[in-house]
Amino acid sequence: MKEVFERFRKNLELYNKMGLNPLSLATGCAVKVDLIDTVYPAIEKIKEKLQNIEIMPREDADIFVTRKTIELKRVIGEGAFDADRGVSLIQVNQETAGNPEKFADFLLRAYSSIRSKRKITIGKGHSIVTTIPKAEVAVLDLMRLDGENINSYTLANNDTIQIVDPLEDPGSQMQVDVAVSNSLNDLFTKGAFKNLRMMPLFDAPDLELKERIMKNYENYSKEYGLTLINEVQPNTGSLMLGATVLGESDHELPTYYSKVEEGDEIIVTRPIGELAPINVYLWILVVPEVMDLMESKGISFSRLERVKAEVIEQMRKPNFSTAKVIYNYLPEFGKEFDRDNHITMTTDVTGPGIFVVKEFAEKAGVDVKLEKIPVIDEDIAEFATEGFIIPNSTAGTNGGMIIFCSKKISDEIMEDLQKEGLKPEKIGRVLGKGQGVVHVNKDVERFIHRKNVLSNFKID
Repeated sequence: MKEVFERFRKNLELYNKMGLNPLSLATGCAVKVDLIDTVYPAIEKIKEKLQNIEIMPREDADIFVTRKTIELKRVIGEGAFDADRGVSLIQVNQETAGNPEKFADFLLRAYSSIRSKRKITIGKGHSIVTTIPKAEVAVLDLMRLDGENINSYTLANNDTIQIVDPLEDPGSQMQVDVAVSNSLNDLFTKGAFKNLRMMPLFDAPDLELKERIMKNYENYSKEYGLTLINEVQPNTGSLMLGATVLGESDHELPTYYSKVEEGDEIIVTRPIGELAPINVYLWILVVPEVMDLMESKGISFSRLERVKAEVIEQMRKPNFSTAKVIYNYLPEFGKEFDRDNHITMTTDVTGPGIFVVKEFAEKAGVDVKLEKIPVIDEDIAEFATEGFIIPNSTAGTNGGMIIFCSKKISDEIMEDLQKEGLKPEKIGRVLGKGQGVVHVNKDVERFIHRKNVLSNFKID
């Protein structure tokens, strides 16, 4: 334990020298701007004001039919590019992030600054919060599509975070591994894992650290066979790590929202809530008294340390195996959907945690019953929630995936996931057509105390 505190003290000094406070850096997807209170209301406010830009409804990634030529260009601030599609990364300070009006104004300025003769569809947007007031930035990765259609889909996604684990060096390979794997997860959840391309998106307070981080991206691309696309980077002096990634699938995608029916089962590919043990661990080092309280609940520090290490290792590895299982339960490109053989819809469990079930129940127009919430360690998650260490202990980074499918193939999918070394669980079922009501039992309050999330569930 003494060695842990010493390492933490040294890292604290390192971050402070860079002008950063690691205690204020949100870990993983906990850094996202709140979707319910800020992002969704802001988008509704600006939709009609945008001239040649369309913002698509919430989806895991931007999806379009592959074209013979896809030209990429990153625009930071004002710029011109005749693009058809785009994904965005918006970083705002805490004041803007907490105010839908200010966030809407920022979005409107950012999107209106792009000059294009073509109509641009923003198929995926990602928004994060910085503690540095002057570090606000809008990054748009734009795509111009030309030539004939190819018989496949291309998916594009951006996920950017600030730090994975403040207890580790900001330039460590682990930080980049988790950040990129997290961005890839939104492709993998749709079964897309072919022709993977990565455009790093990062920033740091000094050039030496930036160079180390770029080397880590190069290492990742070599290890996992991704094509690396080097582009201009933001220069805000803040710390951020992420990537815009593209991938393809020659199968149809699990976006059959209208095909979800009564009796369909809901599978999670592995336990969720990666951020809870990391945040509890951090708080123990900041406020040692937290450890006494934790141990009084029967949770030893060695257990927390083991769970945290397992979680970090899990987060840094791309979920190729899950992507392939999903891919195998989808029709070939252009072929018909068959309920007895194909998955209807999927999503991953990251920043919003189990709330993603609510989002996708609304997409499908069905009511569902969640019978369990399988977090990675129930005791640690409950301790994190009741101690107000993290408001949603089901939130994660590069997390498990939610699969909706007919009862006929659910056991087969479970077996295939188990063969890949995963620990899938059936967590609920579809009650029938409806308005997206998600029924849960009071157990949910053990893991979530954020009111704007809980208010979206029907607690039975």
